[in-house]
Amino acid sequence: MKNYGWYIVALLTLLCTRGRAQTAPVNQDSTVQEYVNIDRADTLRMVNQGASQILVGNVELSQDSIFMYADSAKLVNEVQVYAYDNVTIQQGDSLAAFSNELDYNAESLLAKLRGDVVLQRGETELYTERLDYNLATKLATYHTRGRVVNKETELSSTHGYYYADDKKVYFRDSVVVVDDRFEMRADTLMYDLAAERVYFLGPTVIRTDTHRIYCEAGYYDIQLDEAVFAQNAQYKSGERLAAADTIKYFGKDEVYILEGDAYVAEGDFQRAEADRINFFRRQERYLLEGNAFLRDSVQSVSGDTVDYDIKTETFAVSGGRPRISAPPMIIDAESFTTDPETGSRTASGNVFWQDTSANMAISAASATYNEETGYLLATGGAGPKPGQPDFMGNRPLMTTVMEGDTLWMVSDTLISVQKEKNDTVYTVREVERDTIMIGDSLTVNVITATDTLVTTDSIRYLSAYRDVRILKSDMQAVCDSLGFNTIDSVLTLYQDPVLWQDTSQLTGDTVRIHFKGESLDKVQLLRNALVITTPDLVFFNQVKGKHIEAFFDSTALERTEVQGNAEAIYYILDDVGQYVGVNKTACSAMVLHFRNGGVRKIRFLSAPEGKMEPMKAVNHDAIKLEGFRWEIKRKPLTLEDLFRARSKAAPVTEPVTLPGSSEPEILEEER
Repeated sequence: MKNYGWYIVALLTLLCTRGRAQTAPVNQDSTVQEYVNIDRADTLRMVNQGASQILVGNVELSQDSIFMYADSAKLVNEVQVYAYDNVTIQQGDSLAAFSNELDYNAESLLAKLRGDVVLQRGETELYTERLDYNLATKLATYHTRGRVVNKETELSSTHGYYYADDKKVYFRDSVVVVDDRFEMRADTLMYDLAAERVYFLGPTVIRTDTHRIYCEAGYYDIQLDEAVFAQNAQYKSGERLAAADTIKYFGKDEVYILEGDAYVAEGDFQRAEADRINFFRRQERYLLEGNAFLRDSVQSVSGDTVDYDIKTETFAVSGGRPRISAPPMIIDAESFTTDPETGSRTASGNVFWQDTSANMAISAASATYNEETGYLLATGGAGPKPGQPDFMGNRPLMTTVMEGDTLWMVSDTLISVQKEKNDTVYTVREVERDTIMIGDSLTVNVITATDTLVTTDSIRYLSAYRDVRILKSDMQAVCDSLGFNTIDSVLTLYQDPVLWQDTSQLTGDTVRIHFKGESLDKVQLLRNALVITTPDLVFFNQVKGKHIEAFFDSTALERTEVQGNAEAIYYILDDVGQYVGVNKTACSAMVLHFRNGGVRKIRFLSAPEGKMEPMKAVNHDAIKLEGFRWEIKRKPLTLEDLFRARSKAAPVTEPVTLPGSSEPEILEEER
């Protein structure tokens, strides 16, 4: 690793030093010359009444310390240069650029080199077809793929950006670094000149004859010979594999630190896992910290900390709690007891259970579970973490990750059961075919066989009882009990359920939340269904019916389909977002479309009854639909709200003025 530093410096020297060499023109102080001198040409011809000069043969031009050479050129108003064939630009003795064409403006200090562009700085060369350098903004760019060569090392990318003020260089899109000792491929690299750091800003792979490193973020510090490989960081060398959220490298001490879901594996038997793995290369020693687990060809050990000597294959372990793993179920606690009759275990004291197949975890004070059936009953809270209020962690907490977003759920009791589901597929295939003649008829006898394929999937059932609360960044809910399974991905809320999505509130006797993959798809409100939306928390659009299906686009309420005794109250706004009236309508069924919390379009599936009233002519409290309740104080907004003492229903919060939407379009179903 420590040998890579000078390679990267060599690759970037060209652009980096170019910025320093042109510091004076970029400042554009009063002493900078803003016109171009004609130093030499075999032939000079004046056109446009002397405003332009055509120069042919051994053309030499200059502006301060910048010198330009070409076979021919056109100079317009002493500031605009168009140079052609064998174009050369020099700045001092250190920088030279070559191209087929040059477009240069002395006032804007913008140079555009086109065709077979070569930029030279010492032993480093840049090759591309089009290169722009703006001395005013201190930005050099290419977008037609560039290739940087320094001795045996070559770097290429589709795009290149050099920001002289920030002293940063970006290489983007299909970045490839090739050397006789290593190869690196990346999506984006950034080099910080001031800090002397190379940043990996996308998927990056480094290969040598003996190892491979992969990451999606991180950096390499050239001066310190230190590196951080982050986001899905991986390392492979022979049979040794390593991966972690972050891999850190300290070259001077030859120390590697793996953090976050870290593991090192070698062969079929040796494996180390921990929250943090420290590898001391010189001492051939591992120090595992946090949820440490170590297995070699002879034994395995777990604890808070494991110190392992590779040479002697000895270790020291300290701290830790019992941990039982029965994939996909893993559970650890302060103590375990077993019922010999049922085979069930009871885990007590800060219990943590997880189902890796369902990406689900539960924290509790006590849990009774059975490995064979996958049954788990969790009660009590694991308690607050340091610095948290005393009421935190007073009940079981379930967490799961959906599309990178965490969903938290709390209730008095959590029950989870895992079952196996077998699917059988039968395939008929031809084994043999006989053809015989019976009289004048040809008979084909086909012999077949049936192949049977049985696949097994794990299904997780989840139930929660008493004062259930759910928190997710784009969805919140409360109810008395709920059920969920991974078969149809439907979360069903029972007994006084309320669901919030942004500024929408959905209620019913029963609420069914359907997920498509891990995204919210639709919500079914069964019996006494009511949907309330508001763009400003002052006036409330209301939709009521026996049954309502609410559909979501991404995370926003898109439309509601109302069946049975449909009623709607919706507020109408003009083009500038001002309220102009309120409409109360009833019919047997209707469909409402929403945008930004307001009603955009309504479609009636039978003849509607209703009319629009001016805003001042309506008592907005009296017009509310029967059963209206805006229960904002029950809505959990933070993790702490999941554990606080239960609040009673509360009136609407203080008004907040927000921009509205346009007037809804009303359509009647054709009959």
